[in-house]
Amino acid sequence: MFFSSIKTEPIPERVLSISQIVADKGPIDEKELDSILIPSKLSTAKTSYFSPVFETAKELELIGYNDEKKVVFTGKKEDIKSLTAFRLFCNSVVFKDKSSDFYKIISCFLEANDEWLNYGSVTTSAEVIRLINAETGIPSLKLEKDVILGVRFWINFLGFGYFQEQAKVFLPNMYTALKDFIVLGNFEINKEYSVEEFLDNLHGNSSVALKNARTTLTLNLAMSNALRLLHDNKEIELKKHLDSEKTWHLFPNEEHEFTSDITHIIIKKAVK
Repeated sequence: MFFSSIKTEPIPERVLSISQIVADKGPIDEKELDSILIPSKLSTAKTSYFSPVFETAKELELIGYNDEKKVVFTGKKEDIKSLTAFRLFCNSVVFKDKSSDFYKIISCFLEANDEWLNYGSVTTSAEVIRLINAETGIPSLKLEKDVILGVRFWINFLGFGYFQEQAKVFLPNMYTALKDFIVLGNFEINKEYSVEEFLDNLHGNSSVALKNARTTLTLNLAMSNALRLLHDNKEIELKKHLDSEKTWHLFPNEEHEFTSDITHIIIKKAVK
């Protein structure tokens, strides 16, 4: 899913559920685990989603086999105690391979800024498919069949934006993901950081949202929306020092106090 082929079946709730079952009941036979995850009375689909969900939990190193070929929990229980804890854990690991299709397509979504809003439903737009194919090299047929549908659940869950339900357009705002990268990073409260220092202290997986940012000194719409919202919520304070060596540019928003230029960021309180 994250480091192999993207699938539609392993939605976040299913991957968390199978991990919690194994943590609670393991060591457990794989067949028994299948019957618990998908009770026979509820299993009406011709093809079970058990295998791709199982493989995704293995990929995240949350479950595995012991010497007796029983399924055992191999992660940390604190990482699966809730959906919030699971999201934080996922943001700490799923972007470690920059060559993966998952990394490439999430980066592509974020770098599109507001361009895709003109093309209608992300899941059916031929133009969006063409643009993602050109950027990532992922075959168009694969994008249409599995990839975009599979990524749709995760990009929302990981906190990079929202899919407008009826139109299926993607609205970039990585407020939740950025907070995770701050928590996973290395920051001091009430210390002023240059934008470059701020980015350096974020968890390394934040790179998925920073393509070309350091060379252009420009942050995409998802990151810009997140920073403005954190500022409005008094979780950080955006600053603009006229004598600063470097000026960074947010995606333009004429209605906000910080329409574009910023130079420094202060972490005002512990981000949760």
